[in-house]
Amino acid sequence: MQMESDIELMLRAKSGDDSAFTELMRRHYKGVVNYIYRFTNDKGNSEDLAQEVFLRVYRSVKRYKPQAKFSTWLYKIATNLCITHVRSGNRGQNVSLDEMQENTGDLGDFTSEDPSDFTFRREIGNTIFEALKSLPKRERVAIILCKYEDLPYEEVAEVIGCTIGAVKTYVHRGRMKLIKKLKSYL
Repeated sequence: MQMESDIELMLRAKSGDDSAFTELMRRHYKGVVNYIYRFTNDKGNSEDLAQEVFLRVYRSVKRYKPQAKFSTWLYKIATNLCITHVRSGNRGQNVSLDEMQENTGDLGDFTSEDPSDFTFRREIGNTIFEALKSLPKRERVAIILCKYEDLPYEEVAEVIGCTIGAVKTYVHRGRMKLIKKLKSYL
């Protein structure tokens, strides 16, 4: 049995099938939570914001037109919500390295019990978040979507509303700025 595409599920949801929408949420919820967390560094609100993203998708289901990939549309909604959240001053608190690792899985397996290793990794984690947060919005979005969410340049261009070449430029510039800011850790 072939798995239905996101667009097929969205079209079923559009015709009133709530189980199709539930399946879309099951497929994308964790990725949206992680994206929001990486963007806002606000663990406490990441799930609330992800629920708001899916609420907005649900409210828009009747107006949905499959002009782009569903994930592109979904991440555009998530990006806009994150930008609004950050602008409103809800920047969140710093989180521990354990929480960051648990939610993103990006820092690898950390098995050392040495407190100095833990402190160093926490410092690196916070420094990376601060460096990402300091990037201009489009560079930050491009890097998070390309690197962490593995979206192709084409989809990122649709999310941001620019050309593929611009996305490549944003990723390159953002990486160069991150390397400069994180030079002492490299």
